[in-house]
Amino acid sequence: MKQMSSVQQEEWIAWIARNLLRGVSKSEIGTVMTEKGFSSTQAEDLVHRVTIDPIFRGAEPLGRRVGNLEALLDVRRALFHQDPTNSSIERRRDLSREEFHLEYYCRNRPVIITDLIERWPAFGLWTPDYFRKQYGDVIVEIQSNRKTHPVYEVFLKGHTKKVRFAEYIDQLEQGRETNQYYLTANDRLLDNEKIRPLLKDFWPFPEYFREGDREQKQFLWLGPKGAVSPLHRDRLNVFMTQVYGRKRVKMISSDALHLVYNFESFFSEVDAEDPDLQNYPRFAEAEIIDIVLQPGEALLIPVGWWHHVRSLDISINVSLTNFLFGNDFENLYPKSTQDRMG
Repeated sequence: MKQMSSVQQEEWIAWIARNLLRGVSKSEIGTVMTEKGFSSTQAEDLVHRVTIDPIFRGAEPLGRRVGNLEALLDVRRALFHQDPTNSSIERRRDLSREEFHLEYYCRNRPVIITDLIERWPAFGLWTPDYFRKQYGDVIVEIQSNRKTHPVYEVFLKGHTKKVRFAEYIDQLEQGRETNQYYLTANDRLLDNEKIRPLLKDFWPFPEYFREGDREQKQFLWLGPKGAVSPLHRDRLNVFMTQVYGRKRVKMISSDALHLVYNFESFFSEVDAEDPDLQNYPRFAEAEIIDIVLQPGEALLIPVGWWHHVRSLDISINVSLTNFLFGNDFENLYPKSTQDRMG
């Protein structure tokens, strides 16, 4: 018989409840418990305690509802992958407003557009040295010492640091591959009045975006080789433009929500580059589309799609969200404590 403290017993009861609500059979649960040192009688007693608890009985209908929703996601994934072209992301030129909207935006399908960014003065003009020369004395905010917290993207406030822009550029150019520091969308560089002249170097493309609606809907990213945004989803459609350098993007369909272990906030618990399939076995079922976004390319990241991003070089990006089409989905998502941190 396995000896347990009261805390350990509570943890096992919670584990049993989670798995029963996921549809795992009592016999499967009993097998795992006996392998962990429980007697069969002890395992049966704990499972019985869970099933007669009125709180568990109240949660059972919700568990069945979740199971039905996950089954529907699996059906959608199976249908999606009957089309072999969905295993990659198309690169398109001369994509009309109507085709972009109906074939990609409305269908929640990513696409890479290759002939837009070259219109911007920023493309070919923006380099680390350009930022140093033009804005070197401006004080900017960056994310620093990111490795000191395992979920640094959630607890942003603890990593914010103010530095001279030139000092940050020096770090980028002199440092090695690193994820220790990064100037991200959350640092709101384009809101800095002294940086505002950069806005003349790029603009929303009129085919897809509202031209006069830029405030809080355009964001600049500037990071070193090795900067990482861990696997996460956004609650709106995002247009990610690659102005300088390259980024590797791993993308997973929004229909794989139940496979990526997203229990809180909008980040997955899984390291997409080195997944721990022993602790996160269902992640093996998630199909990953792996792309490298080249300078001058733009990627539509559809709402809800999971993406992990790594800079392959010093990288400059602008992301846009002020689409001509409906993009206000924030109120459809449940709020959590973690969503309000940072």
